[in-house]
Amino acid sequence: MRFTSLLFILSQILKWASKFKPAYRSYIGSIHQVKIMIKTADGKRGRLFIFNEGTVSSKSGANHPYDAAIVWSDASTGFKVMASKSDEEQFKAAAAGKMKLDGMAFFAQWFNDGVKLVM
Repeated sequence: MRFTSLLFILSQILKWASKFKPAYRSYIGSIHQVKIMIKTADGKRGRLFIFNEGTVSSKSGANHPYDAAIVWSDASTGFKVMASKSDEEQFKAAAAGKMKLDGMAFFAQWFNDGVKLVM
């Protein structure tokens, strides 16, 4: 539940930033359309983030087509690492096999860099 709530809150923050933070709006405006999924490996929890020419929208659920996905081994790990906002924690999770990327890694990195602009 906390993981799902965190993803929803993140979607609201990114939508807000796309309207009120010029640096972020400019950053995401350079992409025509990209879909980023954050989900659990079992596919039970997730959220799709859709970027399209400076706008952000999202859909709940883990079963949508995407360009890149950040896949967490479980919701607890995803919440813990994402809430920490620590690059080091992300690297540790990836090294331990608790986080993996699916699809185009460039877009996942682009997404992470964009979140850093907002937070």
